[in-house]
Amino acid sequence: MTTTVLNYIDNLPLIDVARGKSPFADLEADLGPMRSAEAGGGAGLAPPVPEDLQAAVDTGSILSFVDGVSGTEKDDVLYSVQLAQRGASGVFDRFTQTEAWYSKYTEILETIGWAGEQFAFARYDQSQGQLHMDQAALSIISAIATQNQLAVLQEALGALKSLAEGDGPMKLFDFHTSAEASGNFQMGAVQKSDNGALSLALGGFHFKANDNRRRFLFFGWGKQDVEFWTGARKLTLNERLYADHRDKVRQKLGAAAADFIEGLTLG
Repeated sequence: MTTTVLNYIDNLPLIDVARGKSPFADLEADLGPMRSAEAGGGAGLAPPVPEDLQAAVDTGSILSFVDGVSGTEKDDVLYSVQLAQRGASGVFDRFTQTEAWYSKYTEILETIGWAGEQFAFARYDQSQGQLHMDQAALSIISAIATQNQLAVLQEALGALKSLAEGDGPMKLFDFHTSAEASGNFQMGAVQKSDNGALSLALGGFHFKANDNRRRFLFFGWGKQDVEFWTGARKLTLNERLYADHRDKVRQKLGAAAADFIEGLTLG
C-alpha cells in the first residue's frame, strides 16, 4: 500500500503559481516566475510552517487551527491540502471543470490519509438581501463544525477581510480562487479530537458571476449577480498512514511550497 501511495504522489502533475488562472494580470508578475508543473515545486523539501501559525491562506483555501494542534500537525494539514489542490489543478481546470476538479481533489486527500464524507454541492439560495460569500460559507460550515472550529474560522475570515488588496494573503487567495467571473475556494478549521485525531471541518464553494471582482468573498452580491454552490464535509486524518508518506508529500511540493502559504494573524 505504501509503495502504491508513494508512486501515486510521484506521478501527480502539480499546477504552479504562474500557471494558475486569474482575471488580474498584474498578479502573475507579483507572485513570481513559472516553475515546472510536472516536477512539482522545486528542489528540496517543503519547509516547516511556523509553530505559532494560527491560520493561513493555503493556495485557494483558508485554514485555521484550534489551540492544541502541534507544528508538525499543521504541516501535515497545510501540505496535504496543498497537494490535493495543486494535484487536482494539474489534471482539471479549477474553474471550468469544477465537478471533475473536486472529484480529483477528494481522491488525493483520501489516498494520502484523509477519511470522511463526500462533498454534496447544492445551490445556495439567498432569499433576501445581498449575498456575502464569507457569511454564507460560515453558515454552511456551522452545520458540521464544533464551536471552537467555527470561532477560529470566523477570526481567520476577519483577519483576511481587514487586509488591503495588495497584502500577501489577499493577493494569494484572489489569485488562486477566481478567474473569468467564476471562482472555486475552500475554507475549514482543524481541531484535535479527544482521541488525538485531527478533525477538519471543510467547506467547498464555487460560483459563476456576471463580472470579475477583487475581494469577492466580502463583496455584497445581488441575487441576479451570482450563482453560488456550497458543500461541507468532516474529515479525519489517519496520521499513521500519512506518516508513511509525509516526506514524499514534502518532497513533491518542494521548497516552493511556502510560496503557496500566507499566514494570518488572529486576535
